[in-house]
Amino acid sequence: MKIISSINNHKIKYLKKLRSNNSFRKKERKFYVEGLKEIILCIDSGFIIDSIYCSSKFNGMLETNSLKVDYVIDNKIMSQIIMRETEGIFGIFNNKVNKISSTKFANDELILVLDRPEKPGNVGAIFRSFEAFGFKNIIIAETNLDIYNPIIIRSSLGAVFKLNIFKLTFPQIKTLLKKEKFKIISSDVDAKIPHTKTNFKEKIALVMGPEKSKVSDDFKKISNAVVGIPMYGDVDSLNLSVATSIILSESVNQRKIS
Repeated sequence: MKIISSINNHKIKYLKKLRSNNSFRKKERKFYVEGLKEIILCIDSGFIIDSIYCSSKFNGMLETNSLKVDYVIDNKIMSQIIMRETEGIFGIFNNKVNKISSTKFANDELILVLDRPEKPGNVGAIFRSFEAFGFKNIIIAETNLDIYNPIIIRSSLGAVFKLNIFKLTFPQIKTLLKKEKFKIISSDVDAKIPHTKTNFKEKIALVMGPEKSKVSDDFKKISNAVVGIPMYGDVDSLNLSVATSIILSESVNQRKIS
């Protein structure tokens, strides 16, 4: 175990850049995970540890934990790195690439397709709900979004590590869904068909659009149905993570009945 007591230590500069810079994380093929619970989830999900860091204050709390700490950082320096004041531990992990070509889909599989998502906080919340409802496979379409963004990890409560997440282009997704014979259901705020009147018991690909616009015309053209969530108040739209959770909840309820 090594002790870091200087803000000018080269490790500190590296850690700050890794935490805050998406392109640097991509180049290094590593990512930053803050919080003991999230670190344990990451390890349990098969990710390889690069190094574990904790504050001198937090170090004593790990005595009964089998986690090996590589570096202890002075409390004042740690406060300049961590995102949450209540946390005094973080880890650096190596990226893990999921290959969709080796994924087996069940006959009643429900996969989620996020079309051009923009906000990491919303994406993390969706990952959290998706895992909580018992689903596994997510496709992210046409985006440069870093799925290991610290905001996504934090807002998903580590659920991002439990999921199979694939980043594909629209043509790749179209080919996959056709080959695997998915029924494609897209969500749209102006749709006439309520989501509650749709059969979610089949092999479903649920497509949700970006926060600032709607599901693309490309996805609508290949959809078997376009559905919406009924609105009864003056507000005419919902947060993306909320809307996704509502439709996922309906699909789970239908599957329980069958």
